[in-house]
Amino acid sequence: MRYILSIIGALLIGLTLSYGQNIPTIHNEQIESSREYQDGNDFQRDLLLYIDMLANTHPYYADAEHRAKLERQARKMYKECEKITDLNQFKVYLATIAASLNDGHTAILYWSKLDRVFPVRLALDGNAPVIIDVTSEEHSELLGKEVVGINGKSLKHILRMARDIVSADNDVNFENLVKEYLMLTEFWALMGMNDDVLSLTLADDRCVDIPAINKSELKIVQLQRSVEGRVTAQRGVLFDYTIYEDESICYMQFNQFADRLTHPQYPQLARFDEFTRDMMTEMNEKGIRTLVVDLQYNSGGNSMLGDVLLSWLYPHKDTKRYAVEVRVSELLCSYYPQYREYTVDGKHLEIGNMYDGMDFDQSKDYKIDYSAPQDPAKCVFNFDNDKIFKGNLIFIQGKDSFSSATLLLTLARDNGIGIIVGETSGGSPSHYGDILYCTLPNTGTITTVSHKHFVRPNRELVADEYLVPDVVIDLNDPNNDLVWEWILNNYGANKGAKQSGDDDTYLWDTIYRPSMDN
Repeated sequence: MRYILSIIGALLIGLTLSYGQNIPTIHNEQIESSREYQDGNDFQRDLLLYIDMLANTHPYYADAEHRAKLERQARKMYKECEKITDLNQFKVYLATIAASLNDGHTAILYWSKLDRVFPVRLALDGNAPVIIDVTSEEHSELLGKEVVGINGKSLKHILRMARDIVSADNDVNFENLVKEYLMLTEFWALMGMNDDVLSLTLADDRCVDIPAINKSELKIVQLQRSVEGRVTAQRGVLFDYTIYEDESICYMQFNQFADRLTHPQYPQLARFDEFTRDMMTEMNEKGIRTLVVDLQYNSGGNSMLGDVLLSWLYPHKDTKRYAVEVRVSELLCSYYPQYREYTVDGKHLEIGNMYDGMDFDQSKDYKIDYSAPQDPAKCVFNFDNDKIFKGNLIFIQGKDSFSSATLLLTLARDNGIGIIVGETSGGSPSHYGDILYCTLPNTGTITTVSHKHFVRPNRELVADEYLVPDVVIDLNDPNNDLVWEWILNNYGANKGAKQSGDDDTYLWDTIYRPSMDN
């Protein structure tokens, strides 16, 4: 049931903030006193507030030309909103604006309850045939069947419609998201199809009707991989490691950038810095020559955890870092009032490296002083260069690698730290991020918006939309664990293994995935 649990958990991000704050409601006295606002309907009023918030918060609109284009688009939409009466129509207008930014962190939250779902998920993989890879027990005979149409429209047409309203960094990210969204009745309502039945056209010309069911009734089946004891199968923990001593390999699976320090509302979580220290200590004691860091299931979180890991892999002082541009807006200051004291022309500032939750007053240039005495209550880095791992380092990247996971992988690539194997990631190496939430007052629409632009260390490659691995390996072969076979063939002795590890992380799917700062 891993898939559905993760789907529902991830979508709940949009309903509440992880650290217990209410989602702020947008207000702007100047906008709300204008004639356009006073004379408009609820949709027109919220459109004006949304456009103003977006223009003043998102880094893309720091550019005057981009902002002018947005304002022209808003004037056209304002007139069109006079005629609409349906909230879903309004959300489509906003979603097309958000999706045009190619930013998976800036979006309109389409769903509200997640009560009703279609028990079928499509596997999307570029130009490959689209098959059913998850369904209910009742429809298990459909597993592996190719789908060519939905609700009387071609699959290509459906995906084109979805592409206009789904916010994503790139096409890989879009495919990862839309296969989950297509399970939601509320998303289909947004697409203008309100039926409680999903009609699938199969490649063999059969049509199959899939009724929606209550989420609580869903019991799924999925295409099974036949590999016994698949090493790289997803584990139900945030992070975990296994030492294969006979192969001199440590396999670390890193599934979310979250721990007790970054999410103190979950005291049952392990501390990542302690986990990493213990792993590195055991590796050193056993003379492990190869470390594998598997990020193929990692959708992001707090980037600080990536820097903790890097501190054991590469000297801090030698690491070329991301540049981070921040838009300082009223919305941002409502979250972090300290920002009001540190603005550059009231618009944006470049800060180098920063993490939410740090003490702003201690460092007015927002730089982290790695040489300062470390507070045990805060995250502990490794600063002893003698303890840095000097063996073989392999990162596994997958299509689900996103946000902070992509940041870590890009830092590795641009600094020449290890090699990356697997598949092209869903996150773009340079991207927008660090989500702020807000609610539009007249319609109750919940939105997310990025307020930072992360620019990769290698400025010559800033325009790259994808992070392609050094070695491309299929991570979803049904019969073979190809990436593990490649690792053993190139770095192991192929003599078997014995397990060790750390299982004190809390099952992530038993608590909903909290909102992440990147």
